[in-house]
Amino acid sequence: MDKKVMIIAIIAVVAVAAAGVAVVMMGSHGSNDGNGKIVGNTIAEADFPNKDSRLWVYGNANEDDKIDNADVTYLEDIVAGTKTATRLADANADGKVNSADVDYLKQIIGATADTKLDVYYIDNYFKVAKVSWPVKNIATTYCSGVYTCEVTGLTGKVKMVDDTIATYWAKLNSTLQSATSLGSTETPNYEKIIEGKIDVYIPGYCDSNADVESPKKLNPAGIDVMFMNTCDNSGVSYPNEYIDRSIVMFGYLLQGDMTKTYQYLSWHDDILNEVKTKAATLAENEKSALIMSRNAPSYIATGQYSITGKDNTNLIHADWAGVYSVGQHHSILSKNYNTLTAEQIYTVLYDTKTAGYSDLYWIDNEHDGLRGQRDLDTTVASWKDLIKDGDGSKLPTMHYLGMAREAGNSPMYVLEMVFYMNVMHPGLLDTGYEYDTLFNQFINNFATEKTKYDAAGVDIDSFFKSYTL
Repeated sequence: MDKKVMIIAIIAVVAVAAAGVAVVMMGSHGSNDGNGKIVGNTIAEADFPNKDSRLWVYGNANEDDKIDNADVTYLEDIVAGTKTATRLADANADGKVNSADVDYLKQIIGATADTKLDVYYIDNYFKVAKVSWPVKNIATTYCSGVYTCEVTGLTGKVKMVDDTIATYWAKLNSTLQSATSLGSTETPNYEKIIEGKIDVYIPGYCDSNADVESPKKLNPAGIDVMFMNTCDNSGVSYPNEYIDRSIVMFGYLLQGDMTKTYQYLSWHDDILNEVKTKAATLAENEKSALIMSRNAPSYIATGQYSITGKDNTNLIHADWAGVYSVGQHHSILSKNYNTLTAEQIYTVLYDTKTAGYSDLYWIDNEHDGLRGQRDLDTTVASWKDLIKDGDGSKLPTMHYLGMAREAGNSPMYVLEMVFYMNVMHPGLLDTGYEYDTLFNQFINNFATEKTKYDAAGVDIDSFFKSYTL
């Protein structure tokens, strides 16, 4: 079949299917007996809610960033037939949009700290899921869990953490210091979580193995499992670039401090708007090339190195900042994470220069920062030593950068983009948009116990650093 004919046929089928859904949704005024009927359904990309919305929660009828009385009005208009049904208008997730959804939405809006109610949403696997309110305590993992709790005012609800939080980040908060360990993200101790009487377990990143088991083990005990995080995933093939959406939903669904959450969102949006606006002024030949490594010769003895590639979350964000991400374009780097030898790395570097990029930024993305498991000064220097053994006439001019993984895998990810622009295009961003200034703002504005950050010795150079080597 001709490709154009095939595409038209597919569009026609999708259009008929969408029309069928609309009729089913609007054609019934049934009871509330089917609440949550669509839980577990996977939402196809063609059926996503408004992609600009940061709150993919059922009941957000007008699909903006908040659930409020404007949604009640919008939903009433849908039921009356004066507005078209949206994906999130089905507040009680029973597969229909009718007057029962208006009633259910009013319960969501009017919920208190003790209201018992199931709230439905689309998770990071694009499946319909539910969380049971009230949420009194939570368990979470990894740096992404820590920093997301901080910006949403939820740190005080954390009752259990994984071993990485207990070892590296618990020092940032009294509640985290007193939390019980649940093991690791990839092998959580389900018995401990059940014994802890946790309301909701939120892994810090999606893991293809553990995420299958966690609901099976915890749901029967009345514990919800929420796949809603700010981190790249393990064994999961799609990126997680819409970190801001994960943060707002994390705050809302777990009944956090929404004033603080929207304060973060405003700060985030201001930075992202500045970055994207200025990045749009760059011509293609003004963009700098970037390659990101995830380990280093200083401690890898096998000669096999991890290099980020196609649709890696960090590279998508680098693209937003006006960077030419080599991993998005080179055939050797076709996976999220790619294992390359030194010779293969030289080939990528030679090809990048041949493609017209005479300067290249190499950023090593390591467990430095507050985790402090690696030292960027050491790892970056080892990359320079390895790369200089390539054919100098074929190599681009190399510039070396370092970044802590917790910076790109958390609500701090907007600083990663600012860092690239500050280093590659000094002066392009307006005054006040310097990565070190904004890093301090993040801590001052969103740390629950700032004195503990100060005591931990937070050092900007262990999070972001540009090297002259």
